[in-house]
Amino acid sequence: MTALQQVTDALEALPTTAFLVLDQGRTVLDHGTTTTPGFLASARKSVLSVLYGPAIADGTIRLDATLDELGIDDIGGLLPQERRATVRDLLTSSSGVYHPPAAAAGPEDDAPARGTQPPGTLFHYNNWDFNTLGTIFERCTGRSVFTALAEDLAAPLGFDDFDPARQRLLGRPEVSEHLAHHLFLSARDLGRLGTMLLQDGRWHDRQVVPASWVTESTSVQVGRGAGVQLDYGYLWWLPRLLGRGSFMAIGNFGQYVLCVPPGLVIVHLRAVPDDTILARTQGTPTPDPIDSVSPQQFMKLVQGVQVALRS
Repeated sequence: MTALQQVTDALEALPTTAFLVLDQGRTVLDHGTTTTPGFLASARKSVLSVLYGPAIADGTIRLDATLDELGIDDIGGLLPQERRATVRDLLTSSSGVYHPPAAAAGPEDDAPARGTQPPGTLFHYNNWDFNTLGTIFERCTGRSVFTALAEDLAAPLGFDDFDPARQRLLGRPEVSEHLAHHLFLSARDLGRLGTMLLQDGRWHDRQVVPASWVTESTSVQVGRGAGVQLDYGYLWWLPRLLGRGSFMAIGNFGQYVLCVPPGLVIVHLRAVPDDTILARTQGTPTPDPIDSVSPQQFMKLVQGVQVALRS
């Protein structure tokens, strides 16, 4: 049995919907429904980071701009200390703003009390930060996140499966005015995105994203201690085990986009029913639970792919 067949056999035992491996843009393994747009869950945040690149480069958005300068507030009001958080603090999930987020996804359950952590001092995975970055993007650029996705990424990269109508703004507006921009993309379109990033933001003869932003956003911005295997960039996770320069998007249920220099891109998607998505974002009981693919299971697949490529 070949090493690649072992990976395929392992996939058959998991609730995987799509698994795609590209090496220097060449398809190594195409398993499942890689042409069907799927729910990205929190992997959406890394795509938002990519969209930020041109706006940061041309000065439309400043990393050191504070929430106060940008006119960002929320239901019940932000604290004076919270208003001092910068765009950079939000991109590193270190804002110190623990206002309840519009989408009830869970990580905020163990958040520190509001006003106890100054901006930029503590990494705490916080959906309020990510959702508010969507609001900031739209106010500063004058375009919706979904329009930018279509014009700045889907069009130049030639996404085959992009459906503008599938993208969703979800959450509880009575809790927070900053809703979650949920994205639905196919594995093969995400593969193109990852390949473009590993080419320093270039696709064919076009610079889609500034190379400087690709480097900065996927470099360590938050080192997370000796016992943690994932550092953090600007909305990207940085797996230490795969070496510096590697970066990945991670979403609940088993959504992953892994990029390993010089050209390896591995995409894993696990389909999530719409009623489950709506229940999670609204904070209501979810329908029947669905099986997930854990980061540990995904990394075992990655190791299998690496063995296959070396053989």
